[in-house]
Amino acid sequence: MGNKIFNKSKKNYGIKTIPFIEFVKIENLIKWITLYRAKKHDFKKYPYKIIKIDFLRCKFLKPYHITSLACLINEYQKIGFKVNLINIPVDISEYFKSFKFDQFCGFVNENNYQLPSDSKTFPLWRIEKTAIDLYPKYVQDYFEKLHFKGKSLISLSLVLAELMNNVFDHSESKIPGYTFTQYNTRNETITSCVCDFGVGIPKKVNNYLKNKNLQIIDNYEALLKAFELSFSTLSKPHNRGFGLDTIATLIKNMKSRLLIVSNNVVYNINNDGVIVHGKLNEYFPGTLVVIYLNAKELPLIEEELEDELLIL
Repeated sequence: MGNKIFNKSKKNYGIKTIPFIEFVKIENLIKWITLYRAKKHDFKKYPYKIIKIDFLRCKFLKPYHITSLACLINEYQKIGFKVNLINIPVDISEYFKSFKFDQFCGFVNENNYQLPSDSKTFPLWRIEKTAIDLYPKYVQDYFEKLHFKGKSLISLSLVLAELMNNVFDHSESKIPGYTFTQYNTRNETITSCVCDFGVGIPKKVNNYLKNKNLQIIDNYEALLKAFELSFSTLSKPHNRGFGLDTIATLIKNMKSRLLIVSNNVVYNINNDGVIVHGKLNEYFPGTLVVIYLNAKELPLIEEELEDELLIL
C-alpha cells in the first residue's frame, strides 16, 4: 500500500497545479495572483517543491499577463520550487519561444539579452539596479530601428526608466519586478508593462505619511499624492518626485493610455486624457503599470531634438 501511494505521489499527489486562464478583466488577474501567491502555499497539502502552471484553458496572453506570471514564477523559485509549464497551446508556445520566456522558468533566472524571433516583442527583463539604465535604451533603439525609422521613442525610454527606478527604490519587494514591451501593428500601439510584488504605491505613501506623523489618507488619495510634483517617499539623485507626474504628462501629450493597479486602486488615463479610477474587491500587495503608447503620435527625431534645444 505504501509503495502505491508513493508512486502516485511522484506523479500527482502533493504537487500543486495552478490554472492560467483568459483574464479579460484586470480584476480577475489580480484575484488569480492573490490566490496563488507563494506565501499562501499549503505545504501540508502540497509538500513537493514543484509547481505546475497549466495553460489548457488559455488561448491568448497579453503583455501584462507575462510580467505578472514572471513575478509569480520567481516568487516560487525564491523558496526553492521547480516550475513546470504544462498543456501549452501551440500558439502560446510559439509566443513564449519568440522572446525566450523559458529562460525565466528554470533556476537560472537571469537577464540574458537575446534578440527575439518576433521583431514586435522585446525580451522579458528582470528589473535590477544594473538594468535600469540599460533596458529603456535597448527598447528605444530596438523599436526605432525595426519599426519607426526617423521617429523618436525617447518618451517610451523615459517612462520605462521612471517606472523601473520606482520599482527598485520604492516597492520593497522581496523578489525582482519584471518589464515587457510589445508592439501591436494592427492598432499601432506599443504596450509596455512593469509589475512588482512589493508593498504597493498607496501603502508606501501612507507609511511615509505615518512616519512623518502626518494623517493617513484614503488609498486613492494616496495614489494621487504619488503623482504630485516634488512629492517623493525617497530622495535620490535620479528620483526626486518627478516620476509619476512625468509619466502622466507624457501619456497625455501623446494621446496614449496609462493603467495603474496598486493595492485596491485602479487608475486609468484614457486616450483623450480623461482620468478614470475605481477600487478593486481584491487587495493586491504590489503594483502593475501598463503603458499603451500611441505610435501614431511619435515625433520625428528632428522634432525631438528641437524640443530639447528649446528646453536648454
